[in-house]
Amino acid sequence: MRLINIVQSWRLVPVWLRIVLLLIGGARVWGAGIYAGCHFGGKDIRMGLGTFVNRGVLFDCTAPITLGRQVAVGHGARFITSTHEVGPPDGRGGRVYHLPIVVEDGAWIGAGALVLPGVTVGTGCIVGAGAVVTKDCAPNGLYAGNPARRVKDLPV
Repeated sequence: MRLINIVQSWRLVPVWLRIVLLLIGGARVWGAGIYAGCHFGGKDIRMGLGTFVNRGVLFDCTAPITLGRQVAVGHGARFITSTHEVGPPDGRGGRVYHLPIVVEDGAWIGAGALVLPGVTVGTGCIVGAGAVVTKDCAPNGLYAGNPARRVKDLPV
């Protein structure tokens, strides 16, 4: 997957070939559009039909990442599935553990947003640019800030 990841991220690779390379590497991304500069830390990723991933997005993939159908992901968003337990005073970054991320159908993750381990972003949500999502987002809400909080209900 490492070599595939390097090649697929090049700007000169067309979107269709990028998808084929990721499929060969074991990612389940058929029907998605993924642009240049994205990094996949593993193959444990699934994207639904019509999902769009803009340039420079990071998927750490140490646990499963699932993006539903018609999800839009802005430039430079990051999906981090690994974290640490709080350790003792001489080393606060304790034991590493991994939690999956789920982004449900129709959600929009803004540019530069950070989605942290174990989070589910509900159907039809918008996560604002630069938001830091530390907890689940209930469906059809606009979430913004650090940490992200629901700032508006969206029409259903």
